[in-house]
Amino acid sequence: MAYAKSRITYIKELYYILCIVAVLVILLFSLFGPQGYRDLRESRIELQEQRMRVERLERSNHERIERINALKTDRETLERYAREKGYGREGEIIQQLPRESDE
Repeated sequence: MAYAKSRITYIKELYYILCIVAVLVILLFSLFGPQGYRDLRESRIELQEQRMRVERLERSNHERIERINALKTDRETLERYAREKGYGREGEIIQQLPRESDE
């Protein structure tokens, strides 16, 4: 009879130990395994960086579209751009000075 009780307690202890080990394995696998918490955190950081890059590109595109529209509609802007590129009106003499260096 005592042998049966000690065997049952031994089986219960073994069962509890196996349950604890299984829970620990599942927990470690969910944290460090593929598609675990670390990968999720890295993906979120990458997503945030990509969103910031998209915002910068959208701002840049918006500025370029505004500049293109200004060149299409505003004559003064078009003339200023042409003069920056070295163009002038007929009969004008254009003198280009070397740019100042930052030294």
